Amino acid sequence: MHSLAFPPGGFAPLSTRESGPVMQASLSLVAQNEMGIEYHRIRIATPRHNGKVERQHRTDELRFYKHMRMYSLADGRKQLAVYQRQSHNHIMTCLGMKSPNQVLSLFHGVMW
Repeated sequence: MHSLAFPPGGFAPLSTRESGPVMQASLSLVAQNEMGIEYHRIRIATPRHNGKVERQHRTDELRFYKHMRMYSLADGRKQLAVYQRQSHNHIMTCLGMKSPNQVLSLFHGVMW
């Protein structure tokens, strides 16, 4: 397992600090270890591990992309904004028969 040692201030001096994806991945591993999270990489598009996301992609394909006719980039963005507004108000079984907007408002109600 990869480990990093940081000085008391939390960060190494700029001249010796790593940057980019390697450093971000290292910090992520440190945080995961501290929280007791076990990290496993999975193959791309593996529905049994990533079912909710894959199911949402399939739903978006059926409801939006399959029927979309884009005449300009601005038109495509406008259509996508309308679809996202409708989609975020559509109830989902995996969210306990609530819409994503309802879940978000409950979360904000607890947090604020």
